Amino acid sequence: MMQHDIQHLIFDYKTPFLLNALRESEHKSKRQGPGSDFYKKSVFLADPNPARIDLASSVTDPFESIYVKTFRQRSKLDVLTFIDGSDSMAIPGKVDLLSLSERSISCSVAARNDNYQSYLFSNSIHSVTDSDLLYQHYSPSENLSRHNTARAFKDLERLLPKRRSLIFLLSDFHWSNEKLNQVLNTLSGHYLVPIVIWRSTEYENFPLWRFVQIRDAETDENRLIFVTPKQKKLIESTFADRKIFLNNQFQRHNSRAFWLIDQFSAQNLSEFFHGH
Repeated sequence: MMQHDIQHLIFDYKTPFLLNALRESEHKSKRQGPGSDFYKKSVFLADPNPARIDLASSVTDPFESIYVKTFRQRSKLDVLTFIDGSDSMAIPGKVDLLSLSERSISCSVAARNDNYQSYLFSNSIHSVTDSDLLYQHYSPSENLSRHNTARAFKDLERLLPKRRSLIFLLSDFHWSNEKLNQVLNTLSGHYLVPIVIWRSTEYENFPLWRFVQIRDAETDENRLIFVTPKQKKLIESTFADRKIFLNNQFQRHNSRAFWLIDQFSAQNLSEFFHGH
């Protein structure tokens, strides 16, 4: 991928917590030292370091106090991406959005000099080092050979760093309530960003007055539906209700979802992190 293409994938992320680490990067840590982020001014007796005396503040202070500058060191952040490898993610178009998202996260983390790991959860756990693995996993030939519910999420905890980390969870979240709560509870000690990947073709533009076969990729059951205006509206409202439900569940676990429907945008991800 060319450099200018990579630049279009990079977004600016941040966490709501300070790190406690020694490794140098672009994130503020709890540790004070000669880093590049000014933290505060202190009186000399509280932090007696002659090398950091703030002459301007000391000379102009009417009480003739001596001040020193205190800085926060920068630290590396652990960033992880967990990818849902279940069959519902193999719907046409989803793997492209998934691959772009993972690539964008990887490039953004590299640009910030943070630590990065990416994993695909199917019936086992796979380390993701390039998008070829994703396209191979979701290929029709692979999905015809087995029913995949991504049961490896039950082993999620063993991959988690001991210190608080930034975790991206990429899925359509067509999960049972039990599985959803289990995964969210496991990740509750970290800064979780669920990226919900949907295709509008899953719930929009069904042809009226025709039989349409709909497969529930999580249960592997097929249903033949005759699409009436009422049935079409029911499908759309089901997804609308599901979106409300998921947002409520994420909020209960102190996280907020980034909704990715049909089109990926690194700019939108930057705005997500900065509250726009």
